[in-house]
Amino acid sequence: MSFQFSMEKVLSVKQKEKESIELELGEAVQAFESIAEEIYKLLKRKEDIEKLSNQQFQQKMGVNDLQNTQRFLLSMSNKIKELQPILQRARERMQAIQQKLLQQTIEVKKYEKLKEKQFHTYETKLTIYENMQNDEFSVLRYAKS
Repeated sequence: MSFQFSMEKVLSVKQKEKESIELELGEAVQAFESIAEEIYKLLKRKEDIEKLSNQQFQQKMGVNDLQNTQRFLLSMSNKIKELQPILQRARERMQAIQQKLLQQTIEVKKYEKLKEKQFHTYETKLTIYENMQNDEFSVLRYAKS
């Protein structure tokens, strides 16, 4: 007589779903981080170019060089503006998956708690049964003597 959890298959399915969501979250976090890193690099590069441009402006700088620098900075600003909504969508996706993972974790915990309770009930019944067996053996042993 061994313990058999009545919802073992359901628990197993829920755990696999949780693992799947964890993988999905890992991919979402990685996508978010790569976009954020790209924006960071662009902002850093833009800042460096602005510093260099200011230094060159204080010295004598040609109009063409100044126009090229301004065009390049404008291009970088536009690229950053294009990436920001993508970053926001990636953040929202990541947060939605985190919420989904939280819900799935709660589901798994519920089934694990139920399994624990059923196991405790099983152990209690087994102890009662063993005590009854011991009592019967004691009565039979007493009757024989």
